[in-house]
Amino acid sequence: MNDALEDVYIFQSKVRQKHGATLGDTDLKEFSGTLKQFSSAETVQALLDGQANSELKSALVHEQVKEKIEAGYTVEGVFCCNAELNDEGKDHVAIDGEISVFDAAKTATEFVDLDAKQEIKEEFEFNVSDTEVLNYQTADGVSARIFLANALQLTHMKGIADQTLFSQNVRLALGHTKVNKSLVASIKDTWEHKNFPLYHNGITVICSSMNELKADSLGIENYVVVNGAQSLTSLLNSKASITPDLRILVKVVSLGNDTGLSEKITQNSNNQNAIKARDQKSNNPIQQRLKKEVAQLKYGDLVLEVKQGQLNPKKIVLKNEDAGLALLAIDLGEPWTCHQKYKVMDESHAKIFGRADVTGAKLVFCHLLIQNMNSVLGGFDDHVFGHYNLTKFFIAHAVSQIVREDADIKAVFNDPKPLFLEKKINDFIQVFVGIAETTVYDLNALVGELPQKGNFDHKRELKSPTWCKNTTAKLVTQYKKDVARKKAEPIAELFTNCLSDE
Repeated sequence: MNDALEDVYIFQSKVRQKHGATLGDTDLKEFSGTLKQFSSAETVQALLDGQANSELKSALVHEQVKEKIEAGYTVEGVFCCNAELNDEGKDHVAIDGEISVFDAAKTATEFVDLDAKQEIKEEFEFNVSDTEVLNYQTADGVSARIFLANALQLTHMKGIADQTLFSQNVRLALGHTKVNKSLVASIKDTWEHKNFPLYHNGITVICSSMNELKADSLGIENYVVVNGAQSLTSLLNSKASITPDLRILVKVVSLGNDTGLSEKITQNSNNQNAIKARDQKSNNPIQQRLKKEVAQLKYGDLVLEVKQGQLNPKKIVLKNEDAGLALLAIDLGEPWTCHQKYKVMDESHAKIFGRADVTGAKLVFCHLLIQNMNSVLGGFDDHVFGHYNLTKFFIAHAVSQIVREDADIKAVFNDPKPLFLEKKINDFIQVFVGIAETTVYDLNALVGELPQKGNFDHKRELKSPTWCKNTTAKLVTQYKKDVARKKAEPIAELFTNCLSDE
């Protein structure tokens, strides 16, 4: 499972014992049949209901494969074999389109020595007969040429497959990422080839010397690509789709022996216009839907900000990153991960927001519960513990588990929209905060009873799933005891005025 890319990968491997054996289409066709069992949520359910291997069923349930496929995850097959593909196997892979095959040849050629620091020690010649070449010279004698290169001739540069061409790059091709997927999609869409230079930032090549003795050609010697590993790898992998219209902006820099400048170019060309995951998700349909639903909720002046820089004058702004943390703590029950804010709009986006029951009402509901925990943090005996960032997420989570013991309140957490429609949300929050105050006192007692109290590290424990789960269970049990001893009111009675009249 790759939640960052929203992919489900199905792996199968075959080992050939006989020397000279090849990989044909028989095993691949069987694998294609296997993949059909993951074509929809219904087929996965049929797999779970059938006679499949028990370990496979356990993995499907544990990884929530059915739910993720239903949410739109892509299913891809990965077939690994120590033999080489024969012609029948290659034909099947080309036709199928859903299987990536790592045979002996591909596995060997794509092995990367990450410690390699070397250039391609040979000459390469660009044909520049059909493009304008911009000549740029610095005061220090460094020369640069900028032009549009035919994409097909770029694939003939040595060292793309084994990545040695990118030995000085700060990152390699990065594998099967969304960026690479987007590049491949653009390459395979031949109608877009003329527009490709408008979308693509180009590649940067550093060489020791340039040769322009031949007309309409640019020769380079001892070269590396310091920006463009993903692009060139995608071009090579989609070579069959390249047309003469597909061109890439190329910047060639001849440095001589100025290795210091080489490092500067490498770093700067790979760190321009950094786009955060949150920016990339700003136009995501899920985020746009939630923004609309929050607006329709009409809860005061609250608006959901899904894009940095939005103008929301005289509005109370709720950032989608912060809303994601609230969902993570209360709806998903994982307060121990709420210090990893950077994951909310990146690899955890689908897990947090991509579920069918996540609505604008639930998002605002969870945010308000977290926000109102600030008023109870002063009740901690250890004020440093009380005002640590993760503490409010843990307390809100613990209280939500306490009140979910009542079926009616559990239903409210599943769908809090009626609270907003009936104007009872603030009453609900007030009761929730009251329970949180007593929960803080119970937590003080639990921590005070620890034999290792002097070594209690709240920063470590609040990031521990085990500690959070165990402590929450103790707090739930404690509240039940208090109700039995008439020291606390039953949950149902506390929330009587907050529930729907129906």
